Amino acid sequence: MKDLAAAYALGALDRAEVREFEAFLATSPETQREVAEYREVSALLASASAAQAGVTPSADLKSRILTRVAGEKVVPLKAPGASARWLPWAAAAAAVLAVGLGIQTAQLRRQVAERDAAITGLQRHLGASEAKLAAREATLNSILEPEVRLTTLTSTSAPAPVIQLFMNPRKKVVLVHAFNLQPADSGRVYQLWFIPKGGKPIPSVTFNSEPTGHAMVQQVELPDVADLAAAAVTTEPAGGSPQPTTQPFLVGAIGS
Repeated sequence: MKDLAAAYALGALDRAEVREFEAFLATSPETQREVAEYREVSALLASASAAQAGVTPSADLKSRILTRVAGEKVVPLKAPGASARWLPWAAAAAAVLAVGLGIQTAQLRRQVAERDAAITGLQRHLGASEAKLAAREATLNSILEPEVRLTTLTSTSAPAPVIQLFMNPRKKVVLVHAFNLQPADSGRVYQLWFIPKGGKPIPSVTFNSEPTGHAMVQQVELPDVADLAAAAVTTEPAGGSPQPTTQPFLVGAIGS
C-alpha cells in the first residue's frame, strides 16, 4: 500500500483504491509524511511547467495548485483493469521522481558553484599574500646591501616619532621608514629635506602615515650632492613646498 502514496497524492487512483488506501493511510504516519511530500513536489511540478513555458505563476495560482492537490485526490481512470491502473501511477511516480532529481541536481550545482567560488577566493588571497611576501623580501634585500647606510631622524616630542633613512649612495636611492608618526592634519603632509653643508635644504618626497603611525616610501631619489650633512622632516601644505614653511620636528645627521 505504501507504494501507492505517489499515485494517491497525484489523484491517480480510482475510488475503490482511494478508500482502501485511505484506510491504510490512517494507520501509517510514515505514509502520511510521504503523501505530504509528494503533494509538495506535485505543486512544484506544476510551477516548473509554467516556468518552462515562460509564465511565472502568481502567489494566488500557487495557492490554488496546492489546494487542488490537497482536495482533488480522485481522478477516475478510463480503464478499470489492473494494467490501466498502474499506467497513470507509473507516469505520476516518474514525474515526481524527475522533479525530485531536478531539485537535487540544482542543489548540487549550487553547492559546486559555491565551492568553486570559495576556491577562487582562496587562490586570490594566496596570490595577494605571495605578492606581499615578495615585496617584503625585496625591501629587506635592498636595506641589507653592504653599501646601505642608516640615518635615524628623531624628535623630542612624546610619543617620539622615528624615521629611518636607508640610503644607498651607489644607486642614489633612499628607503624611508617611519613609525610612531601620527597622520598629518587635513590638508597637510610630511616632507623630507636633505641639507648640504652650508647650503639650502633640498626638497624631497612628501608622504603621510597610516593610522597605526607607520609609513614606508621606497625608491626616493638621493640628491647628487657630496657633502650632505643632515636630513629633516617638516609639515607642509598638501603637494609640498620648495622651501620649508615650518620648523623641522625630526632631524638626523648624515654620516660620511
